[in-house]
Amino acid sequence: MIRAFTHSWNRIGFLSLWVALLFAGFLPQARATLILNDSFSDSSRTNQSLPNSANWVTGGPSNNATVSNGALTFKDASAGQATAMTYFSAVDLQVGESLTLSFNYSFTQVANADNSLMFGLYNSGGSYVTKDGLGFNNSIFNSYTGYATSGVFGVDPSGPGRDHIEARDKLGNNLLSIGTYSEGPETIQSGAATPGQTYTAWMQISRTAAGITVASTIGNSTLSQKFSTNLFTKFDTVGIFSNGDTGSLTLDNIKLDYAGVPEPPPYLAMGILAATVFGRVAGRKVQGVFPFLETQLRSLIA
Repeated sequence: MIRAFTHSWNRIGFLSLWVALLFAGFLPQARATLILNDSFSDSSRTNQSLPNSANWVTGGPSNNATVSNGALTFKDASAGQATAMTYFSAVDLQVGESLTLSFNYSFTQVANADNSLMFGLYNSGGSYVTKDGLGFNNSIFNSYTGYATSGVFGVDPSGPGRDHIEARDKLGNNLLSIGTYSEGPETIQSGAATPGQTYTAWMQISRTAAGITVASTIGNSTLSQKFSTNLFTKFDTVGIFSNGDTGSLTLDNIKLDYAGVPEPPPYLAMGILAATVFGRVAGRKVQGVFPFLETQLRSLIA
């Protein structure tokens, strides 16, 4: 019986040590990468030095966009004048990975038009915009794919404004035309927006085994949409656009984060190996003690 107990202790002791090491901090951690973190602290919108500075191309004239006080401001946000786009090294999301775009914004007057604000992540397919003033109705954008969120800066007088999440899955020159997107069935009423107040916009694209999930926030309205078709996984473009008459528009603290599938740290394998060796050594030492105890016990019984 004692020998059977020592054999069981050897096995249980090893397993316990192995599990203890895992739960003592050896579990793998998710990989996180900051792709973009532009606070415009360098007073430039054209300096491409990721992650801290990006080259932002505007669809309107160059003199409509200025950087001051650590922010990018468009003097005129009407008719697509306030449009900013930049590129980064392409990321192809695998299952369990995600991209998160966030930025601060403020404006000087309420825009009641639908799709006054649109922002998204796209795959350019290598068709880059290289200079200002080309607008966003251009053959360059014909094959751009990706996901976007659109909403209004305030309450639509024709009815409650709605925020949408959409997939750009149709060929078309106009990147800002909602006709080149398929909108998800879920919408949410836009929250009231106040001129001069700073808000945060946010969008996360996550790849799951079931497809793509896009979650987003405009002001105080949050929405989530799942896509099982129109699945796009590769992205290299950030776009932030205003189609509405918002007076001037200011953008700041534009960030893009990538979160990858967890990878085991190098010390995990070392920990498991150490647990294996220690468990076996400990088991042998305990087994060496029990024959002595068995001898003493038999002498007492006799």
